[in-house]
Amino acid sequence: MHKRQGSALILVITISTLLLLITCAAALNSISNISLTNEEKIKTKLEFACESGLKRAKAKIEESFNNSFLTYLEPEISFQGTDYDDTDKTPEEKKYSDETYTPGNPAYYSFIYHSNEDNRDIVVKYAITEDIDWQKSQSYTTYKLNIESIAYSPGYGWVGMTEKSAARRTTLFMYQVFFQNDLEILPGPNFDLKGLIHTNENLYLNANSGSTLKIFTDSLTSAEQIFRGRLDRNETTGTVEISTGNEDGDLITMEDGDDANNSGWKDIASEKWTGTLRDKNLGATRLEAPKLESFQPGGYYDNNSGLKIQVIAKGKTTSKTTYKITYNGSSTTYTSTQLGGALKDTEMYDRREYGTSKKVRVTNVDIQKLASMVGYPTNGLIYMTRDDAVADSDNDPYTPDSTRNVAGFKLYNGSTLPAATTFVSNLPTYIKGDFNLHSSSDSSADTWKPCAVIADAIDLLSNNWQDSASNTTQTASSTTYNTVFITGNVPTKSGQYSGGLENFPRFLENWDGKNVNISGGFIQLFRSNYATGLWGGSYYSPPTRNWKNEDRFANLTDLPPTYANLFPSANLGLAFSNWTKISKSEATLGEN
Repeated sequence: MHKRQGSALILVITISTLLLLITCAAALNSISNISLTNEEKIKTKLEFACESGLKRAKAKIEESFNNSFLTYLEPEISFQGTDYDDTDKTPEEKKYSDETYTPGNPAYYSFIYHSNEDNRDIVVKYAITEDIDWQKSQSYTTYKLNIESIAYSPGYGWVGMTEKSAARRTTLFMYQVFFQNDLEILPGPNFDLKGLIHTNENLYLNANSGSTLKIFTDSLTSAEQIFRGRLDRNETTGTVEISTGNEDGDLITMEDGDDANNSGWKDIASEKWTGTLRDKNLGATRLEAPKLESFQPGGYYDNNSGLKIQVIAKGKTTSKTTYKITYNGSSTTYTSTQLGGALKDTEMYDRREYGTSKKVRVTNVDIQKLASMVGYPTNGLIYMTRDDAVADSDNDPYTPDSTRNVAGFKLYNGSTLPAATTFVSNLPTYIKGDFNLHSSSDSSADTWKPCAVIADAIDLLSNNWQDSASNTTQTASSTTYNTVFITGNVPTKSGQYSGGLENFPRFLENWDGKNVNISGGFIQLFRSNYATGLWGGSYYSPPTRNWKNEDRFANLTDLPPTYANLFPSANLGLAFSNWTKISKSEATLGEN
């Protein structure tokens, strides 16, 4: 009896002890959970505070890049130091009202993040530093920044984060060459080309035997395929060298077989040019061609011109050529004499169009006299047309229509332009002599003006050109033309070459040993409609081509009139990565 009672007592004591242990364990576990929850709460508050620093940094970046003072494609924007940048502010002046800016290495902004829940102040510091300075790529120029933010409170904890930012400014006027159709670069003499180059169709690269084509570029792209050789015949000659990585990289030779016909093309291009040379096989994509508003009579440029020249040619409706001038909304018809020779018709041979079988009638436009006799348009847009030209209408782009009649305009006496100008004609346009020269490297003293010429075709005539000797091959003199060429061309087919980029602005003289200097751009968006004569080498000899992009176009206020509408000024895109946590040892911002 006593033994049973003793056993029962021991059992009760054992169970009671186990229950006590379980209760204690539960209590300890509960205390641990409460502690863990508080730790997580503290961590979350610090992360919120740290993220608020990142958000402020991103807001500063957006405010800076959307600043109306940014008139340059690649502006200087700084969140370090004490100097004014292109936003017309110093880093100190960019701080918010509750912030402190502390110069140093790195400089940083700081503010107090207050937690209402536990009435605690958390110090937040953030810095914005340059990662990679402006770099041009296929269709934009990019500036990369690093953001670092830390949040801490003594005896409470510390959290650090980083995030990357990429600012992209996009505009097609960055391009030295932009072709809607096949782009062929096949020069005779040595040819150095510098700038961004793109075609929405195939790209063909070649040079005459013994000659070298050198391309210094950050980006040479084709939305289709890139070929080493010619389109009109199966031939690879000369030497082609392209910079690797960017325009300052080493020149790497493009050997025969280094193209899209090679099964190893992707590896070849990637290893040799490290991103400079790309086609669709290497990720290059089509760039939507800017919309070229109609430049036919009655179209956009006609209707929006500040000065319109309409030639009523003799022999069709009148016995004497007259010129209808529309200026400031008012139209008056003049003779050449009444205009003091500012406009004067003449005839000359264009041996690409007709050989010497027929002359082309052109109106000589003396730019200086035009400004003094008529006035110059306040919007800078001059439109020119005439009533005696007949377009090629046989729907055969490879053969000139025998019923067409080529007539056009010749711009001259334009070494200094009266103002920024866009010249537009639906007809062929010739440019004679030095045109829109730079007079100083100081932009405030330079007489150069933003300029573009939009025409059915553009021929460059040297300072030596004489209409009276146009039935022979005249000897040219070195001449400079500083403008953007927006014009048409004729296509290539087997056995018939278009003339390529090197003859995109056309030539009619013996340029052997003479320079054609061009700062501007070469934009092909359409096929020629009047000047459809076939390219050939018998009526001219090629110049030494010194062609480059126009440095002044980096300033968005230095674009030709209406050009910004055709090629939108720098559109801004901002991209931010996801934030990443960092340790104290990885942070550049300390607690003191």
